[in-house]
Amino acid sequence: MTTYLTLVCDDIPYDVFLLDVGPSPLEVAKRFRTMTSVGLWRAKQTVTGAPPVLLFAGIEEDAARRHAEDLRAAGASVTAEPWTPGRPA
Repeated sequence: MTTYLTLVCDDIPYDVFLLDVGPSPLEVAKRFRTMTSVGLWRAKQTVTGAPPVLLFAGIEEDAARRHAEDLRAAGASVTAEPWTPGRPA
C-alpha cells in the first residue's frame, strides 16, 4: 500500500528584487545598509548592479514587504515575489 502526504506550508519564503535604483542611488544604498548592516561601499555596489538585483532571498513575507516599501520610499523600483525553487540567484 502506498501513502501520499500533502504538506501545506503557510510560511512561503519571499525574494526581494531591485528593478531600478531610481533618481537617488545613495539614498537607496543608505536604506539597504540599515537593513543589512553592510558597509556603505558594499551597499552602493549592490544597489547599482545590473538590474534586476536580488537583495533578499528566502525571507518572510512581512519582512519582504517591509523592505520593499522602505526601498520604494527612497525612490527605488522594487518587487517582492514568492520564492521559486530553481530560480537563479
